[in-house]
Amino acid sequence: MKTALKILKWVGIVLVSLAVILVILVYARRDRTFEAEYPNIKASTDSAMLERGKYLVNGPAHCTECHGDPSQMDKLLRGEEVPLSGGYEFKLPLGVIRSANITSDPETGIGKLTDGEIARTLRHAVGSDGRAIFDFMPFQNVSDYDLTAIVSYLRTLPPVKNKVERIDFNFFGDAIRAFLIEPV
Repeated sequence: MKTALKILKWVGIVLVSLAVILVILVYARRDRTFEAEYPNIKASTDSAMLERGKYLVNGPAHCTECHGDPSQMDKLLRGEEVPLSGGYEFKLPLGVIRSANITSDPETGIGKLTDGEIARTLRHAVGSDGRAIFDFMPFQNVSDYDLTAIVSYLRTLPPVKNKVERIDFNFFGDAIRAFLIEPV
């Protein structure tokens, strides 16, 4: 009986120690930063390029479905354009992820980002701060032409002030970010 209690005690100590180590590792790694190339993309004012970007953003790239103003989804469903001010919530088992404001607002949108930073986020899922982002956007294989069109069109969007708290992860989400989320 004493031997069984000793074994149980040591198993408990080992399990608690492993749990503490896991928690420390998760919190130490969850804000890792990554290097990724900046695609050589420069926004254009060419009308054909802007039309292509508008078509992609509002069509096959599905930007408006996630980044569109959630309070105006009825307009979006009617085919009308809505501000891409973000805030759409993805409620997942790992927490809540909200889409970013991708209007040209310099404070709450992408107005201060370089064309290369926007292109890197789309192509490699690395944000301007170097952290990997959840890869909901399938732009890894998009051509430079289409990537330029998307960035060019986004540059034309009027600024909308809408500060979005991007992520609200629980411990499970932090663990996924710490160990599984990497650039594409």
